[in-house]
Amino acid sequence: MKDKLIYIYPHKASFIANDLLFLEKRYRVITQDLDWGNARKLPLNFIKQLMFLFIHLNTTTSIIINFGGYFSLLPSLFGKLFGVKTYLILNGTDCVSFPRYNYGSLRKTVLKFVIKKSCQMASKLLPVDDSLIFQNHSFDNDVLHKQQGIKAFFPNLKTIIKVIPNGFDTAFWKLEKTVSKNGFITVAIVNNMQTFKVKGIDLILKVAEKNPNECFTIIGLSKMIIDSLGAVPKNIILISYLEKEVLLKEYQKNRFYLQLSVNEGFGCALSEAMLCGCIPIVSNVGALPKVVESSGFVVNKRTSEVLGSVMQQAINLSIEQKLRLSVASSERISTNFDITRREKLILQELKN
Repeated sequence: MKDKLIYIYPHKASFIANDLLFLEKRYRVITQDLDWGNARKLPLNFIKQLMFLFIHLNTTTSIIINFGGYFSLLPSLFGKLFGVKTYLILNGTDCVSFPRYNYGSLRKTVLKFVIKKSCQMASKLLPVDDSLIFQNHSFDNDVLHKQQGIKAFFPNLKTIIKVIPNGFDTAFWKLEKTVSKNGFITVAIVNNMQTFKVKGIDLILKVAEKNPNECFTIIGLSKMIIDSLGAVPKNIILISYLEKEVLLKEYQKNRFYLQLSVNEGFGCALSEAMLCGCIPIVSNVGALPKVVESSGFVVNKRTSEVLGSVMQQAINLSIEQKLRLSVASSERISTNFDITRREKLILQELKN
């Protein structure tokens, strides 16, 4: 019989679904779907989670928690009290504070305390990149906290930390060399204007207007956000949502991928796009420069002028240079961030 493992998450994102797929090969994985994004539901969620833990904890070998937040407090506490190994995966927003953008869990006093206690009580922290431990932010000059990362806010934290990068399905997200590539694409789930700016969509629109001969596809904006933008230039395509298979085709036919976030823990959509041969143009934050390395371009300052200059360098590349970078981008992810590598590292931790 398989050992039981509890997996806690705030919402079932694609990268969490990927973890569940390989964990279910070895473990009987128990999950609980609760809406942790609604503050009014927190009291009832805590009660439901408490009952869930009481039912399953005494027969569980390990607990994995994806993201730090209100939902990570009770699992970390009971894991420590009952001697169940608890692994807290840190992803990005749980390690930063950007009050100017109303972004980052650590900008909220109570939530910051909850995340601190979760980190202290966990058996081990598993950030997806070492920038989530500590980083110096230089991309946006107006950011209040120049030092970001869990150790920047909790310097006395003693919990063991092991970086385990995200992993991707390199069999699905892949370069199609027979497809002609042209244009810029970005993907971000944007439901409010704060996220609109955090993800750098405002910068992309500004630069797109100045480059009418280039096509820009932006995927993930809610209908409310699209409606609020009104009429946009003809070279800008706004799409709310695409199924995975259709998104694959969009990546494969676009030449460049834009990731201009103020903060990004890793860049999952970026990595999928790179696997499909998109040449990355990214902000100098978090894991992004490390993910890209020499396969693309890094924007050092959050201004449309700097972005426009970098984009022009990319546009001016010869066809041969673009083809080489396209292949290099795909190989960069497939070589270093295949899902099987993450699977191996996670399973090793669970056995220790």
